[in-house]
Amino acid sequence: MLKKLALTLLMTAMVFSASVAGPVQAKTADQLYPVEVNGKYGFINGQGKVVIEAVYDGYGYSAAPGGKVYVEDHAAKKQYYFNSAGTKLFEYKLRDASILYNDRALYTAKVQLAGGATATRYGYIDSQGKVAIQPIYVKAFNFSEGLASVNMGKASGYINTKGKLIIPYRYSSTSDFSEGMAVVKLAVNGKYGYIDTTGKLRITPRYDHATLFSDGAAVVYVNGKYGYIDKNGNYLIKPQFSMAQPFSEGLAFVERNGATFYINKKGAKVIQGFTAGGLFKGGLAPVSPGQRYGYINTSGRFVVKPQLYWADSFNGELAEITLLVPETREEIRGYMNRSGTIVWPPASELPAGVEKP
Repeated sequence: MLKKLALTLLMTAMVFSASVAGPVQAKTADQLYPVEVNGKYGFINGQGKVVIEAVYDGYGYSAAPGGKVYVEDHAAKKQYYFNSAGTKLFEYKLRDASILYNDRALYTAKVQLAGGATATRYGYIDSQGKVAIQPIYVKAFNFSEGLASVNMGKASGYINTKGKLIIPYRYSSTSDFSEGMAVVKLAVNGKYGYIDTTGKLRITPRYDHATLFSDGAAVVYVNGKYGYIDKNGNYLIKPQFSMAQPFSEGLAFVERNGATFYINKKGAKVIQGFTAGGLFKGGLAPVSPGQRYGYINTSGRFVVKPQLYWADSFNGELAEITLLVPETREEIRGYMNRSGTIVWPPASELPAGVEKP
């Protein structure tokens, strides 16, 4: 199974669920990565060292620097929260709370309504597991840049980490904040525009679809084509692409007339020859010229040859990769550092004959 990296990244960018943090660059000590051992889960750091033993039944984590993680203990019906150093923070009832963003995690509770009926509502706990914001919201999303989209029943607005309403309930659709801007839609069948963290409308709604800002640019969709705008709503590159990824480190992977390639912010084609490509992080991006993935630098030269079954963009010091055992066709999930060394699984645990760089 060959994963379509370009399509996956595009779909991720187009989801407005406030569940995904913007692109980040993390230090090794600030980042944890989930691993699986014999059907159990734990976490390693950027050097491949086990920080949380793989003895748990599930997990959740934030890709942000210093991100908190949790692991699930199904027998105890609890989930345990840890910081990036592997220190336990608190425990919570299994699957009643989500990942911590901005030291706030969504949780659910049954509340009694005025008529006597009960309903599920959303609130937030803090990094000690204490209630920080009461469960009063019909819909609520994770925090980003200190704000979270919430809905009391009809329209959505934004609150701060203390639960104060900062941006009034007036939107039918909202997104995370990224680079100080969020995508919003006023009417159910309306167009998309952008607001800043004060709620000021910065870019008038006029797009059929729009994505978060990344590297000073945002992908917008107009009349069946994708293009790029700046933070003033001016076109950096007019809509002309059938697929367009976010800009990262000055480059973006796009498709036009059946051809895929990287462009710069002037729209010039600068790297080509790949059927799939991902975001540049720390000067490297995953690409595939056909059946295997490797990593290129911003000049388009391979730093890691295309011998991987699949590869994701770097997140901090490591990138998730997939190795293939040829005879069994078994897929092995692992992590690679920027030198092209597989840090997980340990070399001693890789099956004989596994394909690797």
